[in-house]
Amino acid sequence: MQSYFTDIDTWIFDLDLTLYGPEANIMAQVRDRIALYVEDHFQIGSVEAHEIRHRYWKKYGTTLGGLMAEHGVDPYGYLDFVHEVDLSLLKPAPDLRAHIHALPGRKIIFTNADAPYAERVLTARGLDNVFEDIFDIHRMQHMPKPFAGSYDALCSELRIDATRALFVEDSAHNLVPAKALGMRTIWVKHEGEADSAAHQDHFDHEISDVTQWLSEIHSFERAA
Repeated sequence: MQSYFTDIDTWIFDLDLTLYGPEANIMAQVRDRIALYVEDHFQIGSVEAHEIRHRYWKKYGTTLGGLMAEHGVDPYGYLDFVHEVDLSLLKPAPDLRAHIHALPGRKIIFTNADAPYAERVLTARGLDNVFEDIFDIHRMQHMPKPFAGSYDALCSELRIDATRALFVEDSAHNLVPAKALGMRTIWVKHEGEADSAAHQDHFDHEISDVTQWLSEIHSFERAA
């Protein structure tokens, strides 16, 4: 394996838009379901619901955070509702499965979604039974990435040595706390995304496709 990665014993992956691409249109569905929940909860129109969804997301990191803090919304019922999305555009990824499976050490999902939804996504991608654990929004006490305390909780609960861990994530700002802990950080940049200059000191590598990147790592290993 490429010498840069030989000391890594824990491989941490974000879920949405990291283990699949934006072409599956999953997150747009989730955003619409969030707005529908807000619309139904407050009995308001769609435009106002999207405004509230976005405002709470900006202020709290998730719309859920705002709904819990200001309106006492039950997170479990909310997440069940917003994750009722069509995953049929997600296709099995046997190459990705093989590459992740071949990584030495532990493999963990770290997501602002909840575990039941994450399990559905992993199954749709053919990645079920590949990861040791799913550290989800409930285990973060509903304080989403990039809240630094949730990274501390991840490492403490799962006994991860951050200096021997690597984190793969599509949101560059979510890599900032990981880098501060000493993790190796990989940013998955999708076509059309904003430039990463504001966070370039917080990721070690910029990639466009996780499968291709892992294939290159294993190619170095075979050539060594």
